[in-house]
Amino acid sequence: MSEKNKSLFWHRAKLLAFIGVFLAPFIGGWMALYVFEIRPSNGNYGQLVQPVKRLSWPVVESTQGVTYENGLGRQWSFIMFNKGVCAELCQSNLYYMRQLRILLGRDTQRISNVFISTQPLSEELKTFFVDYPSLIVIDKVDEAALFEQFQIEGEDAIGASPKLYLVDPDQNFMMHYPAENDQNRILEDIKKLIKLSQIG
Repeated sequence: MSEKNKSLFWHRAKLLAFIGVFLAPFIGGWMALYVFEIRPSNGNYGQLVQPVKRLSWPVVESTQGVTYENGLGRQWSFIMFNKGVCAELCQSNLYYMRQLRILLGRDTQRISNVFISTQPLSEELKTFFVDYPSLIVIDKVDEAALFEQFQIEGEDAIGASPKLYLVDPDQNFMMHYPAENDQNRILEDIKKLIKLSQIG
């Protein structure tokens, strides 16, 4: 190969390499999306309720003797529903709900944890709740209309498992989490919401 041809070859090689570097991100993105079906997340760990549901609350009274007439107050509320025995996973999620609230530091008071049961509290649960003085406990709730407002199509019946439901200070049901969850990622969601929110 002559010197002229060698020079021409290297110029073309450099040009092709430059084009390759420029196109690589686009090709990689296309393959990730359409070949490997890797989809970007929406940034939230919890499942957003779309559109959010404005809740209509009945008058309820906590076991601590506090009456709630139009919802749970101007706070973010983590709610767990229970229709039977609060077994190991239920108690574990209550523990993590308490820890998440503590880990919010100065924003602790902006969120409340709520346990709503259709059954009277067992003696075991009463003993368990001694270590949860800030938990709002509402038992003997027989309000099908309330539970139906939290029902998600295709999901288990409300209270069948210890899932977590998030309500905003305007009493909108806007996010929910599975019973078996990643508490660190829930904490990230809550920190983000509270930081961006001008309410509660």
